[in-house]
Amino acid sequence: MLSVVNLSRSAGLFAIAAMVATPLFGRGGAERRWLAYAVVCGFFVAAVSAHWLVSRWRSIFAASVVMIASLAVEVVGSRTGVPFGEYDYGSVLQPTLFGVPVLVAVAWAMITLVVHGMLANSSRSSFGRVVIGALAITAWDVFLDPQMVGEGYWTWSQPGPAFRGIPLVNYGGWFTTAVVMLALTQVILRTDRSSRAGDVQVVPTSQQLSFVIYLVLTVLSTIGFVFFFDDAIVAVTGLIAMGGSLIIIRRNRRQPQAIESAA
Repeated sequence: MLSVVNLSRSAGLFAIAAMVATPLFGRGGAERRWLAYAVVCGFFVAAVSAHWLVSRWRSIFAASVVMIASLAVEVVGSRTGVPFGEYDYGSVLQPTLFGVPVLVAVAWAMITLVVHGMLANSSRSSFGRVVIGALAITAWDVFLDPQMVGEGYWTWSQPGPAFRGIPLVNYGGWFTTAVVMLALTQVILRTDRSSRAGDVQVVPTSQQLSFVIYLVLTVLSTIGFVFFFDDAIVAVTGLIAMGGSLIIIRRNRRQPQAIESAA
């Protein structure tokens, strides 16, 4: 268990270092592109490792399913405008599959696993977890889309109401897609209580690691938009959205006694 926890922490620290270093380089440059890979892949490894504590090989299977499913949604979305609105990927992020950067699918898997991990001991029903989790995933896009558009990784052509140039319909598409991704993950990663009942600590440890990743994304993204990306509106809106998600999820955790008795 300790080696897996160390792997999760090390990968997370690697991603944090990449996030901190990003503003030190020019917008749209190759350095920021490689750092984007480092951030997403680092947190992806950290999230999969955290889930490995509870679900073993199913964590990798769940990540793979989410990557494939989200890639399919992105292919349809970039070609039809459904469900996110009309947008086009540039040629900067490589490699691509069917015109969609593979990194995008990795990012979907990363944030889905992180949020699923935070919800591991939620007192809400399965449906409630999916809804709250989908909102938490969508909250991350308040930061993500403005930053990635600013880097030139994709562009929007959808008319209508928008937030900092991002069509509002995009957030509806994110929520809908997140519901599907979380529902798939929830089915795959149901805890095998018969094999893990003797080690009740693995669930809280996995959940703690997931909380830390989401908290880091919240704090560093807020700092980035306040001091380096010069957009206080995105910073405040993203902080409220992601911070609110953290508060809601933490308030709905079961108490340790309930966790142990459930195991």
